[in-house]
Amino acid sequence: MDIDDSQRGENPFDEPVRWLHASDPEAVARKAGGRWEPGGPGEGFIVLPVLSGEVRVRFPDISVDAPEELGSFSLKLLTLLYLSRSDGTRPSGKWVAYRELQGGRFYEPVVKRSVEDPVAHKYATDPDGFLEACYAAGGRKESFGDASCSFELFPNALMTFILWRMDEEFPARVQVLFDSESVRNLNAFDLRMGASEIASKLLKWQKGEGG
Repeated sequence: MDIDDSQRGENPFDEPVRWLHASDPEAVARKAGGRWEPGGPGEGFIVLPVLSGEVRVRFPDISVDAPEELGSFSLKLLTLLYLSRSDGTRPSGKWVAYRELQGGRFYEPVVKRSVEDPVAHKYATDPDGFLEACYAAGGRKESFGDASCSFELFPNALMTFILWRMDEEFPARVQVLFDSESVRNLNAFDLRMGASEIASKLLKWQKGEGG
C-alpha cells in the first residue's frame, strides 16, 4: 500500500499510523530489517536499528520509544514512514546522487543548500573533525573524497556523506550519495529529511564530545 503525501492531512503521523494499525507487525518488522518482540495478546514492539542505536515501536498504540539522541520529531516520523513504506528491498551497494533518485531533482537545490553546503562550511579544513563527528553519529568510514562516512539511517536506507576539503583553488564541498534502492523504502522527500537529520548532528558536534 503506497502512502500519498498529499493525503496525510495536518498531522504527518496520521497516515503511517493508520497503515501500521492495519498491518501485521511481525511481517512489517521482517521487511524493514527489524525484529518483532511480542508482549501480551495483540501487543509487542518492533525493534528497529536507527543510526547509532535502536528504537522501539509499540503496538497496538503505535508509539515510538527512542533514546534521547534518536528522539527528535523527524526521526520518530521517519521511523513510522520507513516501517509503512519499506517493501523489503535490501541495499544494492550502488551509490547515486540525490538527483538520480525518483523525485530527487525537485529537492536537489534544497539538499545542497540545507545539508551539503553547511557541513562543507563547518569542516572545510578539518576532515579529521568531520570523521569524528560522523563516527559519533553512527557513521562508518568510506574511501571517497578526502573524508567520507556511510550511515545506515535504517537497515534498507543508506547514505554516504563525502567531504572534499578546501584548498588554494577550490572551496570545500560535500556531497551526499544514497544507495540506489533506498527509494524502495523511503521516498526522495523522506530521504532528504533523513540527510538533514544527520547533517544536524554533524553541525552540532564539537571536538571533545567523543563517540
